[in-house]
Amino acid sequence: MDRSAVVDGVPTTVARPGAGVCWPALVFLNGVTARGRFHPDVERLTDALARLGFLVLVPDPPGLATGEITERTLTAVNGVVRAAADRPDARDGRVGLVGVSIGVSLGLLAAEQPDLAERVTVVAGIAPYLDFSNILRLATTGHVVDQGRLVPYPRQPFMSLVFARSLVASLPPSRGRNELLSELRRLTDDEPNPLELFRHVDRSKLDPDTRAVAELLANESPPRFDALCATLPAGIRAALERLSPLKEAERLRAPVEIASAPHDKYLLAAAQTSVRLTVTSTLDHAVPTLSLSDLVGLARFDGWVVRVISAASHTSGSRE
Repeated sequence: MDRSAVVDGVPTTVARPGAGVCWPALVFLNGVTARGRFHPDVERLTDALARLGFLVLVPDPPGLATGEITERTLTAVNGVVRAAADRPDARDGRVGLVGVSIGVSLGLLAAEQPDLAERVTVVAGIAPYLDFSNILRLATTGHVVDQGRLVPYPRQPFMSLVFARSLVASLPPSRGRNELLSELRRLTDDEPNPLELFRHVDRSKLDPDTRAVAELLANESPPRFDALCATLPAGIRAALERLSPLKEAERLRAPVEIASAPHDKYLLAAAQTSVRLTVTSTLDHAVPTLSLSDLVGLARFDGWVVRVISAASHTSGSRE
């Protein structure tokens, strides 16, 4: 098996089955983790998929390991997906996209690209975010919009940290932006209240764009969220749209297989795509917790895995 390569400028693990010259291709997109493609679970999954006969590429796009998800991250993912489909050892010039958490979101966004839509065999994964504005609302206020109503929902501190880093990293460089980003990078993944930073910073000393972002991240009032979001720089608001798979979901041509924990269904609220959703209590957000005491949930998760492998294996189809 090959291990380390640079694919379209992105450091990438490439795992090839031992026999043959052409295989169904998969790009695996992990969630936010400092170890990225070198996380032991990611490495084990990569090797397992290769043993099943897949050509597997696992990129480390900029920002994913540190939880600074920006349009630069998406551009890098799109480039790797194109390069994977173009490889001579990728069967039929097509590729499947499999991911975890925000990695699935990036996979969905790649599959929505007009030049890639017909070249993607399947998009599959666990607990993606589909509407970044709504999840940003959750990360800051503990509420989501569900069928037009504000609904309280438990938020994870790590989610708040990732969205804070992503929003600040998307700002143009400035002294205030750079100082806030440095402070956010110093916080550990288990920081219990990462947004407290923005409630104590002297926002009057920040440039207007950075101040607007800081005021949104300091806000805990659900009714104020929309007004504060409207004051964000136009570039940031546009980026939130472009990083939300829900906005261009009609472009999807590949089958979409999503597995979700029962309490994570809010992540898929208002989806207008032909998503096949498997809800199973064997998942805790993106982490499987398999137990023989929940045979129904185990069977659902097993069925989801079988469907994903089957869809990714059948690569024949149109190519533009």
